[in-house]
Amino acid sequence: MEKNKKPVVVISIATALCLLGDSMLYIVLPIYWREAGLLSLWEVGIILSVNRFVRLPLNPLVGWLYQRISLRTGLFLAVGLGSLTTIGYGFAQGLVAWIALRTLWGAAWSLLRIGGLSAVAQRADDSNRGEMMGLYNGLYRLGSLVGMLMGGVLVALLHLKGVSILFGCMSLLGIPLVLRYFIDLTNGTHRTKKSEKSGRSTWNKRMLLVLFSGFFVSLVFQGVLTSTLSYIIQKHGQEISLLGIVLAASAWSGVLQAARWTWEPFLGVWFGRLSDGSRGRIPLYSGSLLAAAIGLVLLPLPLPFAFWVVVALFVQVGATSLTTITDALATDEARHLPKASTLALYSLAQDFGAALGPITGYLFIEWSDTLHFLYIISAVLFLGIAWCWRRVTRKDLVQKHDAVSV
Repeated sequence: MEKNKKPVVVISIATALCLLGDSMLYIVLPIYWREAGLLSLWEVGIILSVNRFVRLPLNPLVGWLYQRISLRTGLFLAVGLGSLTTIGYGFAQGLVAWIALRTLWGAAWSLLRIGGLSAVAQRADDSNRGEMMGLYNGLYRLGSLVGMLMGGVLVALLHLKGVSILFGCMSLLGIPLVLRYFIDLTNGTHRTKKSEKSGRSTWNKRMLLVLFSGFFVSLVFQGVLTSTLSYIIQKHGQEISLLGIVLAASAWSGVLQAARWTWEPFLGVWFGRLSDGSRGRIPLYSGSLLAAAIGLVLLPLPLPFAFWVVVALFVQVGATSLTTITDALATDEARHLPKASTLALYSLAQDFGAALGPITGYLFIEWSDTLHFLYIISAVLFLGIAWCWRRVTRKDLVQKHDAVSV
């Protein structure tokens, strides 16, 4: 394994282990909520969303913290906190206890996510930053896939308490991984001083565009699409047959999401490597935005289900490409700016988009009983982002040409 890839792989595996418990809850808690000491199903919705809202104020604080401690220390704290919260799921009874645990998980995830992005920015260079980002995203999302699949099977045998303790103990394996195999190139104090000397502001045009891109990509894919996919599938029927396989609408939604998490370690790396090429990221990014926009317009239409599945998979491939390249663009900008605070702002934009997406989706359903208009708006936004990136890139090329001419 390449020397610079090793720390990124270590962080990805540690993050995947911590995600086992979080992802398990999305499958288990809506069914076993009484075992968790909850009084009604609406409390499950609060528990599954509170960690996302907690991260909105926490991300800037975590960025500030990473300017003062090393990545290794922050990741150690994150894995420890994530493991303890997962074990705690097995003992929590009542809404207050669950909200406290999910709040702690929100803090752990902020440390993991910003630490992971910072590690990629620290270890990668212009020739492999996209590839490293695809590797990081793809590997850690396998934790979500395994957590959902194993959690759904094991809870029938071990109950919620047993599965939580098992996944929490598995998460603890991330601590020796981080301590033994992750070597931080700089400490927090050094990064802070270096950033102060550079005197560069986070608020430049390219970084603002990265923040808007991260927000809208997260809003559409992590928020709107993930939360409304089952609703769209239900329009084809409560139970749908394809190639002799009959599944409920919610199950088809899970299959499509699982497909994306399965291919991400491969397709994410491939898209990232393509964006590292001589043409740069923007041509591939613009093409992916255009392709995703076309898919989003088609997705809510009453198409034959077999063709609809092809469109849905096409959109999910677009999501893999856009997520990978947007993250790579963020780490590109973090080279010239204070890394931790820049990536904390980027994570804040992503989390805000992901939190706003489900609310937006179901407000549109409530108002119009359809998602056509929302998905068309999403497609137009993607086309607008593509146009903005092409324009900014063209201006940068003109400025470089003028500087060389002088």
